[in-house]
Amino acid sequence: MKWVFRFEYVVPRPVEEVYGFFRTVENMGKVWPMELGMKLVSWDKDVYTVSFRLLGQRYQTRFRIIERSTTEQYHETLDFPFGKLYHTIITTPADGGTKIVEDMVLESSNPFAGRFFKKILTYRHEAIKHSLGAGEKPDYKDPFKISLAAGNLISVLGTAAAYILLWLQPLQIPGGRLVTGLISFLLLWFFTHDLAHYVVGKLAGIRFSNYYIGLSNIVRLNILPKPFKTLPVALGIKIDRANTRASPRGYAAMYAAGPIASMLFPLTVPIIMLSSNPNSLAAQILLLIAIANIIFTSIFSPKAGCIAKARKALRNNVLDIRNKASGDK
Repeated sequence: MKWVFRFEYVVPRPVEEVYGFFRTVENMGKVWPMELGMKLVSWDKDVYTVSFRLLGQRYQTRFRIIERSTTEQYHETLDFPFGKLYHTIITTPADGGTKIVEDMVLESSNPFAGRFFKKILTYRHEAIKHSLGAGEKPDYKDPFKISLAAGNLISVLGTAAAYILLWLQPLQIPGGRLVTGLISFLLLWFFTHDLAHYVVGKLAGIRFSNYYIGLSNIVRLNILPKPFKTLPVALGIKIDRANTRASPRGYAAMYAAGPIASMLFPLTVPIIMLSSNPNSLAAQILLLIAIANIIFTSIFSPKAGCIAKARKALRNNVLDIRNKASGDK
């Protein structure tokens, strides 16, 4: 899919200064939303590497800057995770300042990419104007951010809906009981994960700031084809580290609770179905799916998921203890 964006505006600065502002890559950190954490990592001639955070994942991407003239620049991404982004910037004198025309083309296999990048690029446009003296400092409202109250409510309702479905009459279609059971299975797999993080985290003294819509950590395994790497959506929860005084073991328990919940709660679906009908083929199929889910999560999570984070928290605890013991000698 392709999306086209154009921004035209005038700023009270000379062309040379404006052109230099766009040419200075470090300025990106000033005009992209702070939530992205955009920063320059390295550069080699006209190719730059930057890192940023989006949809709960940290990315690095390279892009090239080509100076077509003393007033025109062309930027293009070389390995952008969301597709390809082409960007032309033209600066010309106008009314004692500079007129800026930016044309951007985003090509992405993600059908929602245009919507959330439009919000990000609109903020960037306003931030550039502010940096060059032509507007107020903009506010960025993260479209993926969900309040704790709303996130908990959604998770509880999703979990409750899963069990309610099991007690309703199955869909009156071939394989209706399997379809109904599979929907319940997926609801429990999706909504219990972060709810478990929240409940165990609260008990361990961890504070959270918000939920958010992000990408599943499965994208870190590099097992998905590139066009599908930005599609597996997941619900996430953000830790308020500034106000948290939990122990490393508390962090480990909180992290481990998520994958344990997403393994065990879906398993209750075939168990409930088998308890009412031991010969149910749909329940037997779902039992196999549940076992496969447990096996996959047991392999995946210690490598790139929440169990890996739990193990890291425990390792850091061991290192802290060793360092303290060494310092006491």
